[in-house]
Amino acid sequence: MKKEVVKIKEVVSGTSTNIEGYTLFVLMDKIISNGDTIVLSLKDCNILSSSFLNSSIGSLIEKHGFHEMKGRLVLTNYTPSMAEYIGHYISRFKELSCPIPR
Repeated sequence: MKKEVVKIKEVVSGTSTNIEGYTLFVLMDKIISNGDTIVLSLKDCNILSSSFLNSSIGSLIEKHGFHEMKGRLVLTNYTPSMAEYIGHYISRFKELSCPIPR
């Protein structure tokens, strides 16, 4: 298993649309399917929309599972506000994907 660095800004021009998110998803899915780990660089990304996250990281978690992705997707070059936003996104994604039985 090797680590593959993916620089978002070298894959897509922006981080606001579903198309951009899906383009990133296709690349990341291939890496994960090969058994490798992704080091995802957020350098020079100013805004991450929920549409972009749904179509990229959300789709990856949905396909491969949260526990699998937890050890195979590493984020780097992010701001504290990005870390907080992505953390909230993933927490909310987990809540919606795995509702607590009542």
